[in-house]
Amino acid sequence: MRPQPAAGIGMGHNLTGAPLCPGHCVSAWWPAAGPVRPRRRAPWSAGRRRPAGALPAAGTGPARSGDTTFNLTNNAQFSIMVKFFSQNRSWVWPDANNHWTLSDNGRHAFTLTCQDGEKICFGGSYTADDQTYWGVGFKGDKGCQGCCLTCGNNVSHSWNLTAAPSNTCAHCNDGSCQCGFGTPDGLCASHGGNNPSLGCSQQP
Repeated sequence: MRPQPAAGIGMGHNLTGAPLCPGHCVSAWWPAAGPVRPRRRAPWSAGRRRPAGALPAAGTGPARSGDTTFNLTNNAQFSIMVKFFSQNRSWVWPDANNHWTLSDNGRHAFTLTCQDGEKICFGGSYTADDQTYWGVGFKGDKGCQGCCLTCGNNVSHSWNLTAAPSNTCAHCNDGSCQCGFGTPDGLCASHGGNNPSLGCSQQP
C-alpha cells in the first residue's frame, strides 16, 4: 500500500459535489486524514447541498441533470489526492475542504452528478502544493489538455496516472522546450500542448 496523505474512497460512487466556497461548505462525511484504504463498493450516494444564500448557476430555469464518469488508475509512486472541478460554475467534487485518494493501482470510477453540458476537469497531486500534479492540479488552477469531460448521459473516459521524473523537459507545439517538475502535458499546457514526437533537453 502506498503512503497516503489523506483518506481514500472506493469505486463506483455517484457524487453530486459541493460549491467551491472555502469557509462556507459542509464537510464531507469521511475524515480528511487517516490510513483508510479505498473501499470498492458503497451503497450510498455522497451529495452536498448548496449553502443558503449561494447564487444558482447561470440560466433562466433549472439546469438539466446529467452524469459523467472519470476512471482513474494510479500507476505513480505515491498516493494521489484527486478532486474534480467545474469550468462553468464555482463547483467542486467532493467539496472545497475534502478530496479522494488513489492509494492503490486499481481502476477507480468516479461518477459525478452534474449539469448537462458543463465542462468538468480532474486534478490531482501527491501533496496540496501541486509540485507534481495531474490534470488541472489539486487546486484546479493548472492548464491541461485531455483532462476534462462534458457532462451528459453516461459520458466516461479513463486515465492512467503515471509518475513524471523529478525534472523533465517537453517539446511543445509552439516550438519551445519547457523543463520543470511536472508532466509533459502540464509543462506545455500554455504552449500549445505537448508534442511527444520531438524531444528536448535542458541546456547547462
